[in-house]
Amino acid sequence: MVHFEGMLLEKNLLLFLFGILVWFCPLSSCRCLNHLTVLNLKGMQATQVSNYQHFAVSFTADRAIDGDLRTSASDFSCAHTQENRHPWWKVDLGTNHCLGRITLVNRGDCCNKRLSGAIVRAGIGSDIFNNAACGVPVTSDQASIPGGHIPISCNPPVLARYVSVDIETPTLLAMCEVIVEEYPMEYCFQAAASTGMVSSLLFEGKCIANPRPLSDVLMKSPMHCFMRCKMISGCLSFDYVMTSGQCKLYDVKAGDLKTDDQPGCLVYAVVRG
Repeated sequence: MVHFEGMLLEKNLLLFLFGILVWFCPLSSCRCLNHLTVLNLKGMQATQVSNYQHFAVSFTADRAIDGDLRTSASDFSCAHTQENRHPWWKVDLGTNHCLGRITLVNRGDCCNKRLSGAIVRAGIGSDIFNNAACGVPVTSDQASIPGGHIPISCNPPVLARYVSVDIETPTLLAMCEVIVEEYPMEYCFQAAASTGMVSSLLFEGKCIANPRPLSDVLMKSPMHCFMRCKMISGCLSFDYVMTSGQCKLYDVKAGDLKTDDQPGCLVYAVVRG
């Protein structure tokens, strides 16, 4: 138990919960929307599946977080991959942030329709495909506007260290800027405290080994799975499979959990105040 408590303390310092901000401040009429601020991404580590080359110029991932809003590839301010079966782009924010909105700045000179279907993800996992999507994929109408600014809302807000963009069909992925807006972290902590219930990530790539869950349902994201747990008396832990959306709730305490390896599965402990 001493080892477990030490591990729990280390992992949970900033991983306090996901969707409880919804109870603290409903987003439909929320003054907290005014608290969104742009996160400075310049200098943060950005990567992508491949780099498009034009003569001696490499259109690397960091060009999408350089603060330059020009939308022509000839200005060398856009990130651009080669054609890939499933192109992706990712930035590591360094620490966890409470994210509310992510805006993609599309190319303005040509090829802007390629961004149609792009999925924005945000979460704490370095494997972007283990993170839930924010909002819905970019629509063809949104992508049809050359140089368009395409806002994607994370509703409810998501605790995240990684932000990514990917397209699930073979194409080239090009963006001239990615703008990330966050809420103050202390605001999220206040929201967590107000609910009397918090959730913390314990394991990545594992599921709970227990054949008798309190509930077994499909949910949109880990945040929604936590909200489900919040509504069910006795829920003390849950796991969530990112690929399928399967959400299982348990009445097992963190210290008594047994787990099995399963890629894409996340295990959370719940503490009720």
